[in-house]
Amino acid sequence: MKASAREAAGAIARPGDFRAWLIYGPDRGLVRERAAELARKLLPEGDDFALTRLTEDDIKSDPASLADAMAAMSLMGGARLVELRLSSGSASAATYLKDLEKGEYQAEARLIIEAGDLKGGDALRKTVEASGIALAVPCYADSAADTASLVNEALAAEGLSLEPEARALFVPQLEGDRGIARSEIEKLLLYKGLRGQRPEGDDLVTAEDIRAIAAAGGDDAMDRLVEPALAGDVGAADRAYARLLAAGDNPVGILRAIQRRLDLIGEAHAGGGPAAAQRFGAPRFGPAQAIFGRQVEIWRTAGFEAAREAALDTERAVKSTGSPAESLVGDLILKLAMRAARRR
Repeated sequence: MKASAREAAGAIARPGDFRAWLIYGPDRGLVRERAAELARKLLPEGDDFALTRLTEDDIKSDPASLADAMAAMSLMGGARLVELRLSSGSASAATYLKDLEKGEYQAEARLIIEAGDLKGGDALRKTVEASGIALAVPCYADSAADTASLVNEALAAEGLSLEPEARALFVPQLEGDRGIARSEIEKLLLYKGLRGQRPEGDDLVTAEDIRAIAAAGGDDAMDRLVEPALAGDVGAADRAYARLLAAGDNPVGILRAIQRRLDLIGEAHAGGGPAAAQRFGAPRFGPAQAIFGRQVEIWRTAGFEAAREAALDTERAVKSTGSPAESLVGDLILKLAMRAARRR
């Protein structure tokens, strides 16, 4: 079956009894966001033991891996979920879903497939749209009104609002990719300060704020921390972190930079290599490109997911425990750098 673009959000909010979902489209940030939302609906407890993640490389190297993952029973009982990330379509996934619907396979888990912009004639998309056990959910770029709503909701959650001139400057920069939009909104929130961190009464985002963020983009100093931290150079990462703190950088901003780089590594895995992440902001030239390529090789499968979860755990701790953000983020940087050094 298939949902229209207008029905997509509701289809994710109310998953129903489908066995599989294909979430696809040109806006990979929105694809990732909706897949994550659906996963939370299907596994509300976030049980990692009940979740199996597969990539395009996995099912190419082992065509039976999808069927095996879907048939495996939960060690703890209860629901299981398989996530498959693709850059395009997959004939083997299409064949599996056809055979599953015909009863040729047993499935204990439910399946979320993330993919790029699949055309109407793609075998996987056609299979899901014709299926009675699967749903295709398209993800097209947000309209200007959608993007404006996204900005307003995120800022309102932190007690901020945009003046009209600032809205006219900021919102058009975000159209086209939900993931990039959220990243830019996070930069704005960090620049202004989260709720409780700002001077009293400083709750309006001005055009000057938007221009200042644009002027500060591409901070080389931040790259000099993120690159060694995720490439396994423990000493360089530790020294870079100390320099950033001495220069007055916010530890939460440093944490966000690490999360953005992990997101780029995830895009590279989903797209089949480092070049696939360049449209999302991955380095294109020179030493930075080579370092990113090494990071993609280092952070694969379970190690990558563990790194991303560690970053999320640190964010939760910063927000909830009251412990110094400098220490929490510093611990994360050292853990990631040491783990990368072991995995090289």
